[in-house]
Formats: sequence, C-alpha cells, structure tokens
Amino acid sequence: MAGKPNLTEAFTPEETARTLYKNWRERFIIPLLIGVLVFGAMALIPAVISAQNVVVTFVFVTVYAIIAVVTFIPFPYEARAWAFLLSVYAVGAIELARYNILGDGNIFFLGMIVLATMLLSPRAGIVSMAISLITCSAAGFLMMGGYIRPLAADTATANLEDWISGNVVILMMGVIVVMGFQRLESEFLEAQKKVDKTLAELDEERANLEERVLERTIKLRRVNEIGRVITSILDPDELLSRAAHLIGDEFECYYTAIFLLDVTEQWADLKEATGDAGKVLRENKHRLDIKGKSLTSAAIRTGQVRIALDSGPDPIRFDNPLLPYTRSQISIPLAVGERFIGALEMHSTLESAFSLQDADTYQNMANEIAVALENARLFKEAQQSLVEMRATQRQYLQGAWSSLESEQRLEYSVGDQEYTGNQASIPLALRDQIIGQIEMTTHEELTLEHRSLIEAIATQTALALENARLVEESQSIAARERLANEITSKVWASTTMESILQTTVRELGRALEAAEVEIQISMSHDDE
Repeated sequence: MAGKPNLTEAFTPEETARTLYKNWRERFIIPLLIGVLVFGAMALIPAVISAQNVVVTFVFVTVYAIIAVVTFIPFPYEARAWAFLLSVYAVGAIELARYNILGDGNIFFLGMIVLATMLLSPRAGIVSMAISLITCSAAGFLMMGGYIRPLAADTATANLEDWISGNVVILMMGVIVVMGFQRLESEFLEAQKKVDKTLAELDEERANLEERVLERTIKLRRVNEIGRVITSILDPDELLSRAAHLIGDEFECYYTAIFLLDVTEQWADLKEATGDAGKVLRENKHRLDIKGKSLTSAAIRTGQVRIALDSGPDPIRFDNPLLPYTRSQISIPLAVGERFIGALEMHSTLESAFSLQDADTYQNMANEIAVALENARLFKEAQQSLVEMRATQRQYLQGAWSSLESEQRLEYSVGDQEYTGNQASIPLALRDQIIGQIEMTTHEELTLEHRSLIEAIATQTALALENARLVEESQSIAARERLANEITSKVWASTTMESILQTTVRELGRALEAAEVEIQISMSHDDE
C-alpha cells in the first residue's frame, strides 16, 4: 500500500480534499479485498459445482486467484483497484453469458460501476458504465441474432424488451451512482474549503496573538528598564529629564513631555520635554489649564488614559506648529495612590502607534515615574530638614560653648611654652563646629601617621568634652529644678499672705546668697 502523503504539502483545498480521499481509499482497499476473499471462498465451491462448464469454472477460479494475489502482494493501489474491478467485470460477463440479461450479470455490472466510482473516480465510474452497456448490448445482439446461446441450457429466452430494460437499469443506476459520488465529492470539497478557511483564520489569529504577545513583552521589558533607571535617581530635576529621554528612546517617540500640577492644582506646568519643541515650550513656561480641552488636561482631570489618532473612524488633526509630524498621541495621568500629580504625554509619527490594549502597560510606567518623583521629593525634603537641623545644632553648640568659655577659662598645657620647634595645630571639632584646638611643639617633624593619631585623639577628646558639658548642664538643670521644688513646697506650706511673702524672700536670698531681696505687690494705673 502506498505511503501516506504529507498533508502540509497540499496548498489548495482541492489538493487537500483529494489527498484525504486518496488516503481513505488506500486504507479501504485491503479490508475490501480480504472481505471478498472470505465471502468469495464460501461462494466459490457452490458456484463451481453448479457451473457444469469448464470455462465458467476457470473464470471463477482465476478471478479468486487474482484477488488473492493483489491482496497479499504489495502492488500499487491503482493495480489492486483495476484488478479487482476487472474481476468483478469478468464475473458479471460470465453470468451474462450463462443466463443472458435475466441472470445476475447486471448486479455485478452495477457493482463494478459503484466500486469504480468509489475506488478511483467518477470518470472511472462512467467508463465502467460504458463498458457494461457495450457488453450487454453486444451480448444481446449476439444472443437475439442466434450467433451464441446462453451457457446454461435451462435459461429462459430473453426478448428485446428484456435487453432494453436491463441496459436502461444499468444506465439509470450508473448515472445515479456517478452523480451521487460527484455531489458527495463536491460537498466534501466545500467542507474542506471551510475547514481550510477556518484553519487559516486560526493560524492568522494565532500569528497575530503571538505578535501581540511579543510586542507586549518588548514593551514590558522597556517599562521595566525605565523603572529600574528612574528609581535609582533621587534628584527630581534629573529624574524628569532622564525619564522623558528614556521614554522617547525606548518607545521611539517623536516628542515626550511631563506635566506636573502647581500648588493651586488648577494648572499643569511643563517640567520636562524632549527635542527642539520641548526646549521652546520650556523657555516659554508652557502650562495647561486643567479645565481645558486638551488631551493631557482631560487625562489629569478624569484620571484616565487618553489616546488621539490621525486615522480610524474619527481621525484627529494635530495642529501644533511646533509638532508638525505628530500622527498619534497618548496622555497618561501620573498618580500617587489616589492623588494625581500630573501627566505623561507621548507623540509618535505613526498613525496608530498607541492602542487601548497597551493602556495598562503605559499606566504602570507612568505610576512608576510618579512614585519615583514622590520619593525624590520626600528625599529632598528630608535632606533639607537634615541641613536645617545641622545648622540649628551648630548654632546650639556654638552658643553653649561660647557661654561656657565666658564663664570659665578652659585651657591646659604641659611642657616648656618657650620651646621652639616643629609646631602643629589640630582643631577640636563637634559636628563641623570647632570648639577649640590642640597646639603642639615637637623637636621632630610630625609624620602623616602622627597627625592621624592626633586627629583621632582630638575627635575623641571633643566628644568627651561635649559629654562632660552635657552632664554638667543636666546636673545644673536638675539642681535648679530640685531647688525650685524645695522653695515651691515651702511657699505652698505657708497659709497666710505675709508668711508666703516672707518665705519667698527668705528662701530666694538663702538659695542665691543675695545681699538684699525685696518683694512687693502693687497695682499702678497710668492715666493717659
């Protein structure tokens, strides 16, 4: 049996249908031949016994042998089919010779027409029908003319009407069979066309889906790359510049701009934009009214992505003279939580560069920019607060040590002050505030290692001095609070106004070692 063809090599529905039909016929021929051998064996012996004729017996045996040979020897499909059809024809012809048109010959002829149409083609069925009609007509002419007689002696004589009727039956049934198979083949072809069309549509849809998935994957990779870069920038101005240029490069934008709301939240100021147009707009301090009709204003106002295309059922004309090549625009709101802080605007020279299917991807990118901006703003505020706190701390240290220096002389020295040699001065510093210095005079020049050692000791000395000052300050505060509590408790223990005044004066004088303390209560009114 011939090998199964590769269906992918059929380029048209007709070729595919023929290939499928051919495969079915090749799979059908072997079971058909085996069935004929099985049932033919049961009918062969009675047929040979009843034949009573050497020619008839020879034909039956030969037909059975031919079918057996083509069944078990791997002949080509066409050879097997034609051998089987010729065997059927031979049986039909011998039956016609035995019993004329009144016998079983027509059944075999009709079977040959059906099998030829089914196993080969409608054209083969037409040829088989023509051969059958010619055979019957020739046999009728010879038998009715007395040239030959039926091989079976007891066969009834057939008249002209019988022969005509037999041929008409063959013609009628043959036409029905051939037309039926042609119709079936046509329906099968139409069904195959529909299947091929559906498969083609599915293949196209799959290809489009794969292309969209690939495009979405590329866009997500670009968004991740942009997010990775901008999240590492803590300066808001640098972040805006890098974000705008990265988006323009990654998505091949003709123009990219970032707008941020002002303190009134009524205007969106242009903070960054690419290209010459962006430079001109920034120099002109371009801003948008949030209640305006622009695409970006609508995006901020509604919190929804807005897309404008120069194509489709409702094309939009872009008339900005600074951006003459814009064919597509998308505006994406910048959101931090539920709060909108601005918008990202992207322009392209392509007519359909942006789609609603990609809106979520662009929105995620805008959200990353908004969060990065918020983090940069908070970091800048924290840095400013830290600077202010350090300045306040320096002022406090300066005031505290200046006050301490005015109260007492903090100086200590060892050695010969009149000795001259290599001198070194190392400052005592606390949090960038110099509170003193170490002066040294040595007979040898100080090395880098020596200076490092002295600086380390100076740092620890400054910290120790500050800790001691803080301890003394806290002790002084505690003593004052304790003294105030003691005086207050004695004052509250007095029950009369005179005793309260006496206790207050006495305790203050004793605590402060004052030479004189006076307290009086008076109310004076100055008349104008």
